[in-house]
Amino acid sequence: MRRFQLNAGLACAIVAGLLSACSPMPEFVDTTDYVPLSLAPANFVGVIDRRADFRAVYCVSEADDSANCSEQLRKFRDEGPALNVPAVDTARRGDFRIAVALGVGWDCVRELIDEPELPLNQLRDLGFDTRLLEIEGLSGSDRNAALLFAALEDELDDPRPLILVGYSKGANDIIVALEQYPQLAAHTAGFISVAGAIGGSPVADNDSGGTEQLLHFSPFGDCSEGDGLALESLSPRVRHAWLKDNLPLPVPAYSMVTAPEPARVSRALRSPYKLLGAVHPLNDGALLHWDQLLPGSTLLGYANADHWAVSVPLDMSEVPLGNFLVTNEYDRLGLWQSMLDFVIADLIANR
Repeated sequence: MRRFQLNAGLACAIVAGLLSACSPMPEFVDTTDYVPLSLAPANFVGVIDRRADFRAVYCVSEADDSANCSEQLRKFRDEGPALNVPAVDTARRGDFRIAVALGVGWDCVRELIDEPELPLNQLRDLGFDTRLLEIEGLSGSDRNAALLFAALEDELDDPRPLILVGYSKGANDIIVALEQYPQLAAHTAGFISVAGAIGGSPVADNDSGGTEQLLHFSPFGDCSEGDGLALESLSPRVRHAWLKDNLPLPVPAYSMVTAPEPARVSRALRSPYKLLGAVHPLNDGALLHWDQLLPGSTLLGYANADHWAVSVPLDMSEVPLGNFLVTNEYDRLGLWQSMLDFVIADLIANR
């Protein structure tokens, strides 16, 4: 009986080995296209940790609801006490011009975006001077960097400095523009990445082109094909090479990362969330948490929101099962208000 059990176990092991041998191997990698990477704690790559300071600013704005405050920002084991909380002066909000760039395909689904509820639009009522940069949702970062600069070039004589805010791939478009156009960088006080696709995404590498086609023919917006390089420019290979060749940025930078609890991930994002979860469970359904963190930036925090909820208010009422597929509740306005108040106060203090 003992021998039978051993033989049965050996047979199972052999069968398992044969099955795994028949599974596809990873594609050949041309290492001349890659740069060496090292997975290290954030402070080892020059990240300035201000999570506790930002939490203090955000929670003051949410003082009437402390439970809401703790639910909106996730806490990691190494987050210490607040030591250098900037003094927010709401009267200084209009001293800076704030320009925001959104992510892949934003113009292709524009009719699904509740634009009055976009944080950048709501923030105007609070004294911030904000505007949307209308870049091309299906174009790569080089093309969009040129469009971004063209949109701002005529305004560079305004004595008020710029704060550029990039959401998702919009963050990449902005940092490319800052590198390619020194005159833009000279008029920019700071840059904020919100769920920025800084290191790209494995999801982009796994796309066969169907996503761009789906977005281009979407009935919920009007977008051109652009140069068609949006997803290619999100390849981790491309992004890592760019970071190696171009960092540090010429302006102070800040990072807000998204790392939601599973219950906060929209059903429409759960497939890529699970795909990325095989690499690391802390992802937002589009990006791994470490790929959102810009080396050398100031880390503001980890928002408990999926990739869409942190920045884009979606109205899915006209889409079949839309409200079932998309869970979009999050304190976007509170987070964005606190981010800008924090950054403005920090920039003024360090002039």
